[in-house]
Amino acid sequence: MSSPAASILVIDDERGIRSLCRDVLGRAGYRVDLAETGADGVARARGGRYDLILSDIRLPDVDGLQVLEQVRAAHPDQTVILITAYPSVDTAVRGMKLGARDYIAKPFTPDELRMVVARALDEDALRRENARLRDELAYRNLIGASPAMVALRDTIDKVSRADASVLITGESGVGKEVVARAIHYRGTRAAGPFVAVNCGALVDNLLESELFGHVRGAFTGADRPKRGLFVAADGGTLFLDEIAELPLPLQPKLLRALQEGEIKPVGGVDPVRVDVRVVAATNRDLGEAVRDGAFREDLFYRLNVIAINVPPLRERVEDIPLLVDAFIDRVAERAGGARVAVTDAAMRWLQSQPWPGNVRELENAIERAVVLASGPVLDVADFDQGAPAAGAPRAGAAGLPADELISLAALERLHIERVLAACGGQKTKAAAILGINRTTLWKKLRAYGME
Repeated sequence: MSSPAASILVIDDERGIRSLCRDVLGRAGYRVDLAETGADGVARARGGRYDLILSDIRLPDVDGLQVLEQVRAAHPDQTVILITAYPSVDTAVRGMKLGARDYIAKPFTPDELRMVVARALDEDALRRENARLRDELAYRNLIGASPAMVALRDTIDKVSRADASVLITGESGVGKEVVARAIHYRGTRAAGPFVAVNCGALVDNLLESELFGHVRGAFTGADRPKRGLFVAADGGTLFLDEIAELPLPLQPKLLRALQEGEIKPVGGVDPVRVDVRVVAATNRDLGEAVRDGAFREDLFYRLNVIAINVPPLRERVEDIPLLVDAFIDRVAERAGGARVAVTDAAMRWLQSQPWPGNVRELENAIERAVVLASGPVLDVADFDQGAPAAGAPRAGAAGLPADELISLAALERLHIERVLAACGGQKTKAAAILGINRTTLWKKLRAYGME
């Protein structure tokens, strides 16, 4: 996997070692530079970038570990292998703590040298490929070339390098979880877990156990201990969607977890340390919720260290053609069918719609049109199935034509859609209007494919 054209710098005061490394690695196809002193090696490393540096521990002017520190201060991801005639656990541990990838003990054979160099370069190539795949995964669903999307991706790049709490705001369907995943997979916690929980989808008395876990016997039915989502996300990111739905009694416990880095399971006595980055999201105005007494002010400020607002689709209509192409490709890939095309008139129609459900609504519309398409090209009629034509029958209950009869389930779905739209996607308010609790509403949304 390692590239034969990789560049290697060898720092060693022994002429024989320098000659051996130059000959063996040169015959293997690598480009090799030589330095006799630590100062010369550091100057070369700072002046040009090497794929790998081989540095002796014992040098005439400076210690090889100092060379390692100075080189990595200039290039933090520089790969360094230490050469030592004094192999010991202490030397290896000190070198590894300072960032050395490996070490090789004198005297070494040509085969040993080739092996340790190839292994280090292969690991670097694999690490770069994993980073590329993480970047691709992170941005796969953040589609768009509009100024708003360019600015959003730039913000994500900056935020991902930090470890502070993030509050993502935006309307339903804009892709808040997509942004949260991008922050995770582009950040230093990418190798850790990404755990998502919807605070509005669980019954209040179960949410505490879900977040913090419980000990055996904590409540009726707790016949075994359970680790919570904070523990499951240890070393990674915990995404709290619909954070505005978090019950008030639970908010101080979340605040403590954020401030102290520890949680206490339900029924437990001893706190549990956790290393978790919290990213929260809401489609509501948390500032207004604070003023109304529905959300703690101190928790709001703790979550809102970094704020990201995801723009609605109507503010970046120039991205719709790119989104349409991506969604058509995904449907074709899932169904294993041929890819359909979209007429210019249909694309203009799609760009003229308000899309209150934003990207999620657009994706559903594309999938529905592709599945029901009668040919390889989609026109306005394939998308505009819900809009009444000129002279259409008068609309009756739930916006249906007065003479159209549908099932009770279909009528319920239509009514839930209307109430949610009227409430701006606020599920707690919609549930109150519908006369059901939030959990029942969530189950109905899931059953109707409206999550």
